[in-house]
Amino acid sequence: MSNPRRPGKSPTTVLRRIPKQERSKDRVSEILRVSADLIGEKGIDAVTMKEIGSRTGGPIASVYQYFPDKEAIVASLYEQYVSETRFILKGAVGNILTADDAVMAAELLVDAYYEVMRQGPSAIDIMNAIKASKVLAQQDLLETRLQVEDFYEATAHFVQEGRRDQYKTTLTLLFNMADASVRLALMRPQREASDILERFKEIVRVQAAYFLLGEFPEKLSSSASKVHARAQ
Repeated sequence: MSNPRRPGKSPTTVLRRIPKQERSKDRVSEILRVSADLIGEKGIDAVTMKEIGSRTGGPIASVYQYFPDKEAIVASLYEQYVSETRFILKGAVGNILTADDAVMAAELLVDAYYEVMRQGPSAIDIMNAIKASKVLAQQDLLETRLQVEDFYEATAHFVQEGRRDQYKTTLTLLFNMADASVRLALMRPQREASDILERFKEIVRVQAAYFLLGEFPEKLSSSASKVHARAQ
């Protein structure tokens, strides 16, 4: 999903050489596919540029021709992930017509993010590599902030004006918590993963209903009201 407001690297600017011919584009795509598979199999630290070149059926020089190092490969894989999450977010906010739609979209985004992350076995390793890189971690924080702003802009008019600053802060917390919750779920057995996601979505549901509908969900109204009463 393109957005002219967004600074930062595009999928091609992390490359040493921008592929123009179809054969070159196919070569870059193959390098990224193989890199993702190897990272999923062995972890980012155990993968070497030489092994990537060998697995893709070409000399290591052909990998360095496009990527100066592993971090550049991780950055390109991250851009693929960002493109998917931006597309999902755009679809979610584009369908919001009512406050109830906004509450539902907040929950659905958690499921959609989980599905994106679980598609490849390398997702956790790639995200861990991003968190370990100062440059990429800052880029990820910026991307999260921009996505928070997109969701806020699409939904803030449902929120009482006096609560909007608190709402934006809460969105920032929830978007960052979503990353941690999904990563935790991906590292656990399926049944436990489902419980983790359901509990997190319950938190999202309570907060979204409070700000967007002006009330807590009926099943959770008693306990949620006590939590907010203690916090105020």
